[in-house]
Amino acid sequence: MSEAETTAAATSATTTVPETTTEAPTETEAETTTEPVTEPEPVDYEALKVNEQGHIMVVMYHGILDNPPYHRLKEDFIKDMTFMYEHGYRLISVDDYMTGQIDIEAGMTPILFTFDDGLASTFSLIETDGGYEVNPETAIGLLESFAADHPDFGTEASLYIHANDDNFRDVGTPADRLNWLIEHGYELGNHSNTHANFKKLGRDSLIKEIGAVEVYVDSVLPGYKLTALTYPFGARPDSELLSVLNGGSYQGFEFDYRVAFREGPSAQFYPPNHKKFNYLNAPRVRGSEGDIQDLLWFLDYYEENPSQKYISDGDPNTVVVPVGKEDNLREGISDNFEMITY
Repeated sequence: MSEAETTAAATSATTTVPETTTEAPTETEAETTTEPVTEPEPVDYEALKVNEQGHIMVVMYHGILDNPPYHRLKEDFIKDMTFMYEHGYRLISVDDYMTGQIDIEAGMTPILFTFDDGLASTFSLIETDGGYEVNPETAIGLLESFAADHPDFGTEASLYIHANDDNFRDVGTPADRLNWLIEHGYELGNHSNTHANFKKLGRDSLIKEIGAVEVYVDSVLPGYKLTALTYPFGARPDSELLSVLNGGSYQGFEFDYRVAFREGPSAQFYPPNHKKFNYLNAPRVRGSEGDIQDLLWFLDYYEENPSQKYISDGDPNTVVVPVGKEDNLREGISDNFEMITY
């Protein structure tokens, strides 16, 4: 082999091909990389028996005490929530209820918790190193604990109070207690100044019973707007005085209540989008068991008559009803919602 050939062979033997590398995308390139969008599966209204004209139960609770039918033992309240969760009930707020913007999973049924009287066994605080926490033995403490294990159940509830500092005492100031509730997504409502029987009141006394709570709440939570009321003893004022709830005023506070709840059902649980719904005489069911038309009676009733209850389509911007039920919708619903029948 010639010297030139030897040199060429040596050069060929020692020449290496550089490795092919794939560089990581730059930050800009990574940001522009998009995953394919997966469209959600369409809701099968028929299979789920969607009915957004169905009944929505409003439950009237008080505190965690051994004093039925208005109070519930701890284990019984947990039993209530467990049954509701396992049978497809999900909590909503009064605002959700009244606006119709009900944002729960498709196939689920909304339910609304109300608590009267501002009792310490309903809600109170305990001191911690960092400030305050909810007392875990109260109704709200039990609800918070249950929802921590079942996040999709929700923690919405509305609590109806009087015009005094005894609401939910003893730990913390009135502002500490009410602010904790508002900051954790709960709603406050009016349960009268002195728990008077509205049926026995004249106009001036009725205005004071309602207005004193407005004044009190504003003194503790400036600017907070009360929009819901529960009648003490379930007693509504005389019909000619009902206008006070939307047209009265007291010490500069004008009343504009979107809903007032009575005690007991004594009528069907029509949702607010139903033309038969009476917003100043909305029914509630006692959170109890053993009697006809108490909570557990109704829970059993709706298991046997599922077509009667509200079943969500999962979209808060639509109202979906079986064909024929659209005739029961109150006027103006279609101005705010897409209407779907099937």
